Parts: sequence; structure tokens; C-alpha cells
Amino acid sequence: MRIKLKTYILSVTLFCTVNTLQAQSSNITESLTLEGCIARALESNYSIIISGNNLEITRNNVTLAPFLPTFSVSSRQSSNNSVQRNIDETGERVRSTSSGNSVINGANLNWRLFDGFSMFATREKQQELLRQGEYNFKSVAENLVMRISAQYYNIISMQNRLNLLNEVVSISRERYEQALVKYNIGSGSGLEQMQAKIYLNSDSSSLLLATENLKNAYIELFRLMNIPLDSKYSINDTIIPEPQLDVKHLINNAEEFNTSLLALQAGEEVARLDTKIAQASRYPSLDFSAGYNYNLNQNGYYPSRYNESNGLNWGFSLSVPVFSGNEINRRVKNAKILQENARLSFESARQELLSEIQQLYNIYQNHLRMIEFEEESKAAALLNLEAARERYRLGSLSGIEFRDIQLSYLNTSDRRLNAIYQAKISEITLHLMAGELFQ
Repeated sequence: MRIKLKTYILSVTLFCTVNTLQAQSSNITESLTLEGCIARALESNYSIIISGNNLEITRNNVTLAPFLPTFSVSSRQSSNNSVQRNIDETGERVRSTSSGNSVINGANLNWRLFDGFSMFATREKQQELLRQGEYNFKSVAENLVMRISAQYYNIISMQNRLNLLNEVVSISRERYEQALVKYNIGSGSGLEQMQAKIYLNSDSSSLLLATENLKNAYIELFRLMNIPLDSKYSINDTIIPEPQLDVKHLINNAEEFNTSLLALQAGEEVARLDTKIAQASRYPSLDFSAGYNYNLNQNGYYPSRYNESNGLNWGFSLSVPVFSGNEINRRVKNAKILQENARLSFESARQELLSEIQQLYNIYQNHLRMIEFEEESKAAALLNLEAARERYRLGSLSGIEFRDIQLSYLNTSDRRLNAIYQAKISEITLHLMAGELFQ
């Protein structure tokens, strides 16, 4: 799985490297694609880097240490120099000095040959922890891709709404100019002209707020990509929902490929191995040890003499647990409880995931249906607005009635944009839950 993940990241990165580098080195606005945003984020986002470092630590912890012996070398040298004063029966002082030197060198090897299969369980546990770490890394990457995609399509939706508000402001400006002309020639009231100005200002304020929100949305996208926040990038894209997704296919894939469930499965296996390690304490253990020692001692009283010893020693030791105050039973019992908790956590997460997929799929279907009839509503509202503009120009429609029709067009178009965006976000989230996001 790690190879597939790296291959995906590398392929996406290579796909967009040229455009990304060109955009960084230029002051003019460059277009961004979703693939380019994802590639840059997977390269530079801090959460990805931190998660990758944690995965590297987990990978380093997978070793053959449980099966290998330990070997150590030690050396110690000590010297002493003492002065002794004695007074005999006659009161005469006798002074004597002594000195000594000691050198101890040693090499020791210790090797556990059998420990109730604990070493094998420990090795398996290391591998399961690595697998769990890989799933955790993939989960971070998937959530980042999800956030990038949501922000990318959010910007597209906000740009479409900005275009819609520009259109609404243009219509309000046209209405204000017509009301102003009518007022100047005496065929319209000052109240109508002032009301038209109020509506124009209101729509202009909405346009300014939408512009501000769009700028902030770009800043958030740049933050996720970890590029300068004042970068000159733009998005020129559309939101096209996929054809109807199959809920049964999503559920089957979720049970098999969902990253969070796979990580919990690995955690359940780790808990099982912890139980096995705890049970291994009930078995005897067999150790082999060997050593070589060299000792040298020199005494000050005999300066021309010293004693020296060296030699090799080795042997086996067998330890059989007989009674440990029920400590082993306590550890085994607790390990089994934790194993059961891990199983229950997996089942709970699985049930919650399937429930979320069903609920989100209903939302997804609802938004797809909303797109269909909101398209019809927008088309009807547009025809209504065009007719109202002509009637208002001819003076057969009041300003309040025109405003109601204008707002109806704005609200209908806004609902359509929101339905498209929500359908796309639901679609991406369903792919995430089904473990299909990288596909």
C-alpha cells in the first residue's frame, strides 16, 4: 500500500510540476487545476510532512532486535596510593606507604533463545504498528485532499455567485438610471428613484462582501498548499457532478478499503498480539550467555609481583515462572479486555461509517434532484426577469414588483449554485468514505 501511495503522489506531482513552478516564478495570474493544488499540498503541507515523519519513526521501529543477542564490552582501571602512620609501644612513629593498580576488561554476550514466543509476537506487533502508521498517514493525505477539493470547488461556487451578483448589480444600476431619467423628466417620483438607489447600494454591498469572501477563500487554499499567501493564482473551472453513484458499491468498498476501518483493524491485531505477549510470560525462558574477562592486579608491597587472570566463560540459564503473585494473570486479563475493546471500537466505527454513508447518500441524491428543478426554475426566473425589465422600462411595472422578480432570479440562481456545490462535496465525501479518493 505504501508503494501505491507513493506512486500516486509522485504521478500527481509530476503531472503538475511544470505549471506550479511557472506560476511561482511569475507575477501574472496563472490558472490552477485541482490536480495541481493537490500535488502541491501533498508535497508541502505541514500536516503531511509531520505525518510522514511519524511514519518514518514507526518504520524505524520495525527491527530484528527481539531475535538478536546483545553484546557489550567494558573496561575499568583503578589505582590507589595510601600513607599509613603507626606508633609502636616505645612511642616511635613508623610511616609506610602503599600503592596498587587494577585493570579489569571484559566482553559479554547475552542471547535469549526462547521466551514463550514473545519475540515472534513482538516482531508481528512492530509490523502491525507500521501498517497502522501507513493507514494513519494515508488518512491524513485523504483528509487533506478532501479539504483541498472542497476549498477548490468552494472558490468556483463563490466565483459563480460573484458573477451572478455582478449581473444583479448591473440590472439594479440599469433600473436606477431609468428611475433617475424618469424623475428628471417629471414622469417618475423621487421615492422610486431613492428606492432604486437603496437597492443598488444593497446589491453593491453584497458584491463587495462576496469579493472579500472570495479573496479569503483563495488565501485559505494557498495556506493548505503551503505557498505564499499573496500568490497570483486563479481558478478557471466548472463544477460537474459525476453520474449517479451506486450506494451498494460504496458500502462494499467502504467495508473493504476505508482507511479509518483498516487502521482500526490493525489496532485490533495489535491488541491481540499484546495478549499473546502477556501470555508468553507463563512459559519458561532460556538464555545463553558468554563472556571473556581479563584482570590485572599490582600491589605496592610487592612491586615486582602482580597477579593476572583471563579466560572465557559461557553457559545456559533456564527460568521457569512458578508464582508471581497473580501478576501474570492480571496482565493477561487486562490485555484480553483491551483486545475486546479494540474489536468493539472497530464494530462501532463500522456501524457509524455505514450509517453516515446512507445518510450522506440521501443528501447527495436530494441535491442532484434539486439541481434538475433549480435549472428549470432559473430558466423560468430569467425569462420572467427579462420581461419585467421591459415592462419596467415602459412603466407598466412598479419598482417593488420589479425588485421581487429580481430577487426571485437571484435566489433561484443561488440555490442552483449551492445545490451543485453541495452535490459535489457529498460526492467527494462518499468517495473518501469508500476508500476511493486516491483512485
